[in-house]
Amino acid sequence: MLRLDPLSFVIMLMIVGKLDISGYIETRPYLAWSDSVHTFGTNDGWVEFKTDEFDYGAQLAFTLTIPYDTIYFSYAKNNVEISRLALWMGSENLRITVGKQRLYWGVARVFKPLDIFNPTNFYEPGYERPGSNAILGYVSLGSLTSIRSIVIPRFSVRQSIGGLRFGSNLYMNDIGLNVMHRPRPQKTILGAEVTGELELGYWSEFSYTWDDTANYSKVSVGVDYTFPFQVYSMLEYFFDGSGESNPENYDFLQIQRKERVTLAQQYLYISVGSVYNPFLRPTINAIINVNDKGFVLIP
Repeated sequence: MLRLDPLSFVIMLMIVGKLDISGYIETRPYLAWSDSVHTFGTNDGWVEFKTDEFDYGAQLAFTLTIPYDTIYFSYAKNNVEISRLALWMGSENLRITVGKQRLYWGVARVFKPLDIFNPTNFYEPGYERPGSNAILGYVSLGSLTSIRSIVIPRFSVRQSIGGLRFGSNLYMNDIGLNVMHRPRPQKTILGAEVTGELELGYWSEFSYTWDDTANYSKVSVGVDYTFPFQVYSMLEYFFDGSGESNPENYDFLQIQRKERVTLAQQYLYISVGSVYNPFLRPTINAIINVNDKGFVLIP
């Protein structure tokens, strides 16, 4: 009997279907200083193979990372990562996707209370996120109304995460209602989102979480505007009820253990830059901790 692993099956599906190949290579230098100046960085590559027929499709993507201190590149497990490995079936109005895929949940730009799948990257909010193993269903109920369902499998059914999102349009605003639940350890998240545009673009995202240990809310509110000469500006405010208002109570071990990405309750993210030239986009970003007045500038 012929048996195919998921990777082989995706490759076979791409061979028989219409295949699109895309990717990019970039260098990512970093400069840090404390007592002395340190330089480090990586050369990163992204290669994506994708096929999309009318009723089925597949996606396979690799991330390649070569640190600056690597003189001779040799294959190692941490150099190459499969970032996407997914199959989908169905039309654009009724589709199911299975496998390692990029999950989009929430409308905020940086701080996303409803996105429990992707850790926040303050330095590059829009950068490519790794995929997550999931089963994602999509049903269109009209031109502006849809339902998305998601299951994140774990070791048992009771440890798996399930979610549902209803999206529509109300008074020229895109709105969404969300619910996510995990039986054990128990965790339930209710949420809502809205996004629209008048003179300013605006968005807001809210979640309320209760589990075995605590109940708390998170809110993200943002606006953006493009000034003359294609100068883009964005501001987003974030409140995290699970954070600490007193800096003396920060538990930095939670950051090291990757249990949290923030410690305080209130943050501001500000970005100003030029979008006139698609090949050169100078931007200055700032993360401000409202509670302890600390900040980070990111050119």
